[in-house]
Amino acid sequence: MIRLAPLLLAACLLAASAAAEPLVKVVNFTAAWCPNCRVLDPRLETAVSQYSPNEVELVDIDMTDLRGKGDARKWELVQQLKVLTEFHKVGYLWDWYGGHTGLAIMVSADTGEPLTCVSRKYTSDEIADRIQEALVLTKYGPAGARRPDGPHCPPPMRPQ
Repeated sequence: MIRLAPLLLAACLLAASAAAEPLVKVVNFTAAWCPNCRVLDPRLETAVSQYSPNEVELVDIDMTDLRGKGDARKWELVQQLKVLTEFHKVGYLWDWYGGHTGLAIMVSADTGEPLTCVSRKYTSDEIADRIQEALVLTKYGPAGARRPDGPHCPPPMRPQ
């Protein structure tokens, strides 16, 4: 049954995708034990709530349960998070930042390309401004060339 969990998760996510996809997804690497997340998460929620679900979706990659589990359970949880990121077309973000928390990346929902990043140093209003910039880039920029100058994203944190 444990091996079926990622497949069941993927099936549920695919069924949910029948609804219209937003223009921008805010992929939030978070965990309950993360002090930076306790500051960032409410700010993200406030900023995202200013936009319609047709425009912006907040996608939490919750790594709370990765701490303190046995190796087999951690592996299973990592596989589930990888399925979730792949579903949202951002599997590469897991490769870059998986296991790190307190960072949110705004991506174009159609291609998954990164647009900008935010962390706890940004206020709700600044995050909303970044979301607005991401929406403009997604609406009017050509796919594959939507990255603004200075995307404010840290370099990949995991060895490539």
